[in-house]
Amino acid sequence: MGKSKKKVSTKGWIAISFGVTSLIVIGFTLWKWLSGQEVGFNEWSSIAIVLSAFLGAMTWGSKGDPEHISPEEELGRHISSQSFKASYFILLALALIVLVIEKIAYARDNIGVIAVLLLGIIVLPATEYVVSRKFR
Repeated sequence: MGKSKKKVSTKGWIAISFGVTSLIVIGFTLWKWLSGQEVGFNEWSSIAIVLSAFLGAMTWGSKGDPEHISPEEELGRHISSQSFKASYFILLALALIVLVIEKIAYARDNIGVIAVLLLGIIVLPATEYVVSRKFR
């Protein structure tokens, strides 16, 4: 009896390529850090970009795949809507955690993070108000 091989979908190949790229970028950054070189904005932003692309490829895939979910479909819009709202509250919580850690560890306030936190608190209700005006 022969085993049937499962064909890797386009979504799978894209996810694999972004996953490998993510591992390379993270490995390079880790190597830089361990060798005593400075790890700065370029390395951190590169990690964020490739991980974002990897997660996007894992979520949306490509047309023609049986597991394809399109951001334009009703389910895709629902996933995006719920994700946006959840990520908003997660970012606010993370900003608050950063403020608390900075206050405890360094006994100072980070005005930039305070500004982002306070603006973040206002953004959702302000956006909801502006969008609701379109429907009145």
